Amino acid sequence: MATDDVRTLTEARAVAALTNPARSRLFDSLTADGPATASTLAERTGLAVGSISHHMRVLASAELVEEAPELARDRRERWWRRASRSITWGRSTLPPDAESQRQAVAAEEFMLARQVERARAWLERSEQDDEWSRAELSTDSWLRLTPGELEQLSAEINEVVLRWKERGRAAASDEKAAEEGAEHVFLFARAFPSRP
Repeated sequence: MATDDVRTLTEARAVAALTNPARSRLFDSLTADGPATASTLAERTGLAVGSISHHMRVLASAELVEEAPELARDRRERWWRRASRSITWGRSTLPPDAESQRQAVAAEEFMLARQVERARAWLERSEQDDEWSRAELSTDSWLRLTPGELEQLSAEINEVVLRWKERGRAAASDEKAAEEGAEHVFLFARAFPSRP
């Protein structure tokens, strides 16, 4: 997997493959924790190994994941990894036909529901950790932008996020460099035209 690889999804079937809750969790696991076998993914997600194999084949047919044979210890062991470092997609990247656009909207609604679900779980947690609570990010703003300015803002935010993502990957691969107390942090932001 190339470190500078960003794939823009242009087929509705690739976007639709991510709108299954199990596949979305598996994809998130490969993103957060790196390559894994079906058994490892079962431990990480609590999903059954048999269903994981099916979901991985669906993700592979959409070219979202790929096998990593160099990680296998023998021919029976099957490792999976993301096919690209990062993906991007939206209604504008998919074909303009009604079905593709319907799938794009359904996928965006699915992703938004998952993002809200994660935020709600954080807010409803039974333990309050003062250090993490002080560090958490919650922001919203009203900006006045042109489409070109919003595109520029999006690119700048993605640059910052990518820099921190790569820093985390480098630290995770070097046990000595890993920060004590570091945990996976879920970040999401949305920016779109609206009215107060």
